[in-house]
Amino acid sequence: MTNGPEYLRARDIARLTGVHLRTARRWIANEILVSGKLGGARLVAKGELERLLSPSHKIDEGDTDDSDEGDNG
Repeated sequence: MTNGPEYLRARDIARLTGVHLRTARRWIANEILVSGKLGGARLVAKGELERLLSPSHKIDEGDTDDSDEGDNG
């Protein structure tokens, strides 16, 4: 195991948290999770996900809405 930071993709975040992939991508797009871009991939530090999941962090209900309202394609 390495001592360096681990980075996660949206699909990893969705799998680890049990949310829909679209929700994980929305967290990244809305900067609820700070990410960086490496090549074509958007990566989130594992510590950033831990911050989001900490008991002291509150997620707005709209941030987890997976409805397709307003999606036209």
